[in-house]
Amino acid sequence: MKYAVVVDSTTKLRKEFLKKIEDKVEVITIPVRVYIDDKEYEDSEEVSEKIIEALKEEKKLETSLPLITKVEETFEELSNKYQYVYVLSVSSLLSGTYNLFNTIASKYENIIVFDSKTVSIQNTYIFERMITDILNGKILEENDIISYRDDSLFLISVFDLKRLNKSGRIGKISSIIGQMIHIKPILTVARTGEVELVGKSLSTKKLIELMISKFESFIEKNKVEGQENYVLYAAVGSDDYKQYVYEIFNHFNIKPVFLEIGPAIMVHVGLHGFGILIARGV
Repeated sequence: MKYAVVVDSTTKLRKEFLKKIEDKVEVITIPVRVYIDDKEYEDSEEVSEKIIEALKEEKKLETSLPLITKVEETFEELSNKYQYVYVLSVSSLLSGTYNLFNTIASKYENIIVFDSKTVSIQNTYIFERMITDILNGKILEENDIISYRDDSLFLISVFDLKRLNKSGRIGKISSIIGQMIHIKPILTVARTGEVELVGKSLSTKKLIELMISKFESFIEKNKVEGQENYVLYAAVGSDDYKQYVYEIFNHFNIKPVFLEIGPAIMVHVGLHGFGILIARGV
């Protein structure tokens, strides 16, 4: 293998996809840190239940960057082992992870760090596009990451805004969110990498209609002759919200692919809501 790809743990990877590429590209996940009442944990599947309980009990929850020593050791090992090491980071406007990765990677000529300018399941999609092009012999550049991102639309709705209000990750819309009592917002991550409010509704029915409309507009705007294969990924705060996801998936007659939100993201958005990504097929 000539290649390795590094992602932070906010990018949840599909096991089926990883199995297909396991002998071709090494994939390394570097965990961000999660704190419950000031006790430190690594972002992992094992800590998810602890986060869920902490959210229900309204305990103090925070996240922090990956351990510097972990990043340094990983980059040193991979730089010596591979011809190319690509690193995909969560949006630099939502986390300091990109700056940490980039600073350490600057010591190595063969490690390239990309700012995804997004998070969660949109990062999953970008990762899969990266791997597909790597295996086709492509040398990746920043414009490729932008192109993958533009081939997808990520919409999020949060039904309980308490966690978002406490989060420092929502930039300019924090004051708007704070005023939206009983209103269900539709959020996205803009091309700049910031969270953006793109719609709102008082009823769940109208919310679903708005989301479907935005996905339909995306498909119409991005039509390419002979390329009509689309995928839909979803992440839910709890199983209670799967019914809304199925309603949207059924409209497009596409089988749903569910991915974990993950502890680090859950800390900031809570359990009450869902996110859906529609994208050109990989």
